[in-house]
Amino acid sequence: MTEEELKDDWSKRGFSFGQGTIKLGDGVEEASHGDREELVVLRIGAGRLKFTVGDKSFIVEDDREVLIPAKVVHSIKNIGTEAAPICFGYRAVDTSELNY
Repeated sequence: MTEEELKDDWSKRGFSFGQGTIKLGDGVEEASHGDREELVVLRIGAGRLKFTVGDKSFIVEDDREVLIPAKVVHSIKNIGTEAAPICFGYRAVDTSELNY
């Protein structure tokens, strides 16, 4: 999926769209968003990211979309061999309806 297709898809689903780069060895340490869900996509051929979302950890490669629910503590670390370009977006949610 091209960036424009991804941006259009996310917009239809109510998510904002941004781009960034996670330098080799860097990441996001234990963050959470009280009233927003977050989507993150590592662009194709861009390396490897280790996600921890709640109590689950997993490795992401090549254009896999990761949904991080509102209020859930998460972290991301670049464990690849190069800088990792990502796309990310947020969508507001009604936290009174959340069951976690």
